[in-house]
Amino acid sequence: MTSEQPFHAECLDIHGRIPGSSGGGYHQSEIFEMIWIKKGKGAFMIDLEKRQILDNTLYCLFPGQIHRITPERELVGYKIAFSEEFLCAGSAFASLPPALNHTSRGKRLQVARFNAGTQMDIENVIDTIIWEYRNQQRLRADMLHGLLKILVAYFSRRFDTDALPRLPGNDQIVFNRFMKLLDRNFRRQKQVSAYAADLAVTSNYLSEVVKRASGHSASHHIQQRLLLEAKRKAVTNAGRMKEIAFELGFEDPSSFSKFFKSKTGMNFSDFRNSWLNS
Repeated sequence: MTSEQPFHAECLDIHGRIPGSSGGGYHQSEIFEMIWIKKGKGAFMIDLEKRQILDNTLYCLFPGQIHRITPERELVGYKIAFSEEFLCAGSAFASLPPALNHTSRGKRLQVARFNAGTQMDIENVIDTIIWEYRNQQRLRADMLHGLLKILVAYFSRRFDTDALPRLPGNDQIVFNRFMKLLDRNFRRQKQVSAYAADLAVTSNYLSEVVKRASGHSASHHIQQRLLLEAKRKAVTNAGRMKEIAFELGFEDPSSFSKFFKSKTGMNFSDFRNSWLNS
């Protein structure tokens, strides 16, 4: 991935392609992306999970997720991409809203459908975002910040945040910091104790907090983050398994091969070929 602007907005092309797609037609972004499909039909592959494309649907993609659109007919849609820092600038969102933070990731599909009335409201917001982004008017940044927060609020309304675990304030902070550190350091830090040291807490305390927040242990998250990145690289990176193993912090290819097969039931090459030929 290359460095990206903290905010950009654009139309999808008529065949549903997303600018910057990599080998195999997959696209990967360093920042959040909201993709509004106004009209179309087909398949949307997100981190190797297939979802059906439906009219009037808003998809939220988290940083690092790989995705590919395979339309059955021409699509009409838009992409709004933004960093966490851009969204949280100002006082409206001091931190990520529940629908976008680490507590909710993986708990549900990041997809929202809207009725005809709400569809018109969202379309007006997105049309205005596109216009403001393309035109250098006074207070452009303020307008884009405000409009983006409205769009995120529409998305967040579609989810029952009451179903998320109710954590004490400090637990929520520790969990989110752990997940951010994990995203940043999973290649070189594979021990719970290393993350606990970075957070100035004990390993036992960190494990308890992560378990309460997610239902899984901290070590489970570390292994799953490594596995997710290995799967992403299998379908987007033409490099040899040896190169990918070293990139992910394994001391030798055999250790990586054993890890991958123990988690997927397939060897790396067979997994890669099964997806590239699908």
